[in-house]
Amino acid sequence: MENILSAAEEILGTAVRVEDHRDWAIFWCPFHNDASREGTGGQPNFGVNLQSGYWKCLRCGASGGSLKSLQTKLGQEWKPPVSVMTPTRPKRPPTQVQLLDEAVSEARSCVQRSPAWNYLAERGVTPYTALVYGLGYGIPVPRVHREIIEAAKQSMMVRRDGIWLWAGGVVYADPPTQPAVMNVRYIPEEQLPKGTRNFTPLKNHKTWGNRVQPLGSWRISNSTRTLIVLEGLFDMLITAQKLHQLGHEADTVAVYTNGASPPQKCIGGSVNIPNTSMFCCATRTKPESNGHKVYRYPSDTAARKYAPCNLPINWTPTKPS
Repeated sequence: MENILSAAEEILGTAVRVEDHRDWAIFWCPFHNDASREGTGGQPNFGVNLQSGYWKCLRCGASGGSLKSLQTKLGQEWKPPVSVMTPTRPKRPPTQVQLLDEAVSEARSCVQRSPAWNYLAERGVTPYTALVYGLGYGIPVPRVHREIIEAAKQSMMVRRDGIWLWAGGVVYADPPTQPAVMNVRYIPEEQLPKGTRNFTPLKNHKTWGNRVQPLGSWRISNSTRTLIVLEGLFDMLITAQKLHQLGHEADTVAVYTNGASPPQKCIGGSVNIPNTSMFCCATRTKPESNGHKVYRYPSDTAARKYAPCNLPINWTPTKPS
């Protein structure tokens, strides 16, 4: 999302505003006389979707499917007018997900009675793993104090109608208390009671907060000797579960880059423990001749920095996440 925003601002100048709860950035339209910032009713009408790069002006109707098509239509020599380049977007308020412990506690208290419990079982997550990682269920309107709601609003987690954007999902707070990151994996609509979620997520997961280190890093201790770096929440959960079953959870920790690509960008400098090996598990290949499934990071640069990961026979994390 940040990459699309940065690319859009390189083309169009600084966004007038960023609507994080909708994943849209709003600009003055470059295709009609918005250089004077007049627009209709004095409001900008041009939007860029921060998930897909789709763009459209609600006034003149110009639209396209990618920022590349936008640049092509404007031409390589096009520059935003000076007036548009003047920053108008206020600084984003700091996230306050670290204040949402009360809401997370309610999410955890109902998880066993919620659709999340069956969904977790379908994905192979045991009750033990759900407890260790403090997984919860996204209640559309949690009953929490007003200051918690305000913190969630400032963190762009609440819609204008009061519905929380984690509604109908598996909630994971990282770390489990005073979280820096809030992550939700949306449960398929057909597995939810009717009316649970009155919006359609653009993707099957969403994250709020500051992703300064891989999720799951709170489990790293001085006894950790091996890190397994994965790119999916459920990959992390199932891997940690397998490590527990094999008796290796004391010295081996699975972490999740939370969509960072390549993973070492997220790892770089955030984990520094002497005598610790890192294994980046990203792309599954065919089984080797010894019967082991091998996960190899697709970048030669990363391969020189991190070792490939040989995992136990007949084990796969879960279906793709």
